[in-house]
Amino acid sequence: MSVQATPFGNITFPEKLSKKRRSAILRALAWCEQLARESGVWTAQQSSHGERLVRSVNGHELAVFPMVAANLDAGCAAGGRFEARHLPVEVNGIRVCVAPQEGPSSVLHTDFVACFLLLCGSEEVPEKNLPHTLKRSLYPEKYWGRGRSRFNPVLDQRRRDVQTAFLTSVRVPEEAVEHALDTLNEEDWVLLRDSFRWPFYPQAARAIAQRILGEHDQRDENDIIWAMAQIGDGGEGVVLDMIRNLVATSNNPDIIRCALNQYPSTDAETAWDDLNGLLDHPIQTLGWAVHERLARFEELEERLIERSDMLLEDEPGAWLERKLVIWLSHHQNMDVWVRRILDELPQHELGHFLQRIRTYGSWFERWAKGKLSSPLEGVQIGIVEASKRNMSVNHGQLWLPLMRNGSGEVNRVVLSGMRDINDEDAYLLVDEVWRSPWRFVLRAAYMLVPYNFPNYPRMRQMFEAGLDSPHARIRITAQKRLDAMDEASALANRS
Repeated sequence: MSVQATPFGNITFPEKLSKKRRSAILRALAWCEQLARESGVWTAQQSSHGERLVRSVNGHELAVFPMVAANLDAGCAAGGRFEARHLPVEVNGIRVCVAPQEGPSSVLHTDFVACFLLLCGSEEVPEKNLPHTLKRSLYPEKYWGRGRSRFNPVLDQRRRDVQTAFLTSVRVPEEAVEHALDTLNEEDWVLLRDSFRWPFYPQAARAIAQRILGEHDQRDENDIIWAMAQIGDGGEGVVLDMIRNLVATSNNPDIIRCALNQYPSTDAETAWDDLNGLLDHPIQTLGWAVHERLARFEELEERLIERSDMLLEDEPGAWLERKLVIWLSHHQNMDVWVRRILDELPQHELGHFLQRIRTYGSWFERWAKGKLSSPLEGVQIGIVEASKRNMSVNHGQLWLPLMRNGSGEVNRVVLSGMRDINDEDAYLLVDEVWRSPWRFVLRAAYMLVPYNFPNYPRMRQMFEAGLDSPHARIRITAQKRLDAMDEASALANRS
């Protein structure tokens, strides 16, 4: 039995459980922890089944159990009230039956939990996307019987009447604006806004949207977000100026985020003037979205580097700090920050960080050698990705243990990274790769090695070894390569 620490408590893996499945479970738990932390709506609480994640929906307590899912994936007992092939979820302490619609699935329970955390990770849970069993538990006032939505014939008829009346004026944009925003009361307008087939009438939709954006300080946030969605890519100068103004002046984060997605400016100076003040927004995910938008302008690179350094000095939260360090590491030496973060990060978060950073000093090779035995595939891939961008590393010596002992995916990543290293190191690694038991690794080697290393001295031996492969396609490909080599050799001899 092997005990492994996770963000939600320790899990004991049976010896018979494969390394691949262990890594998949740990990776899914890391996603769960990241999604719960970044959403800000989930609270971790201790329970007899490890930490559970809890939030409130419509006045009801919704709880999901990542460790129960992990134990189910590992084939271990998970507690009497939770069943395999079901999402381990409770409402007000009572288990709710949530299972795949298509029947038993090969997807991990922990992956289901991660998807569920993402689905329910916003302030307003998307009710229409919830499984019907959860709808009945969380919204009992709306749903009854066998999961059927309570039909309201009065509201349905009202919706039909509102749409029919609007159709008489929808062909003329000016009349459509007057009818929708002046004639209808607020309740009927919301009914029309959320149910009408706007894509069939784009001119009317854009005219109404322009009026709403012009009155944005008097309008509901849902109206403004709807209006920006109608403008899309077809907005004109005045409307686009309104969207720019919303990005810079609105206090509503949902409106800012939507306006940022529609942000029209292609001028670097204008973008900097509009967006610079939002980089330190208290909602860090929004501030980072602004950073990504500004990073599209090459002319702003120096200013954005300086501003990012200032943000780091202000000691932002851990999430934003990592984002800034990753971005800055591709523009300047951030090894001091990177080393500290690597020492602080839990094991299951290392892979994500390593795969995105750039390092500069020889210290990284010494650090990486101590992590080569990590059971997490993501960490091994991260070591390859980070080191291939560091020219102070002896790539052959660092990657050789990974090529010998790593998974097939790790081998494939090493193969892809070898084109940037010297031939001597590359040949050392190629000698190992053509002994791989994985077909997809051999196929990648047969494509990449002749292209990237045409002078590899043991090219013929590599393809001759492929003739003994248990995979028919590998044997066929190897024979074709050998035939091509023989043909090229014969032509060379004739000339």
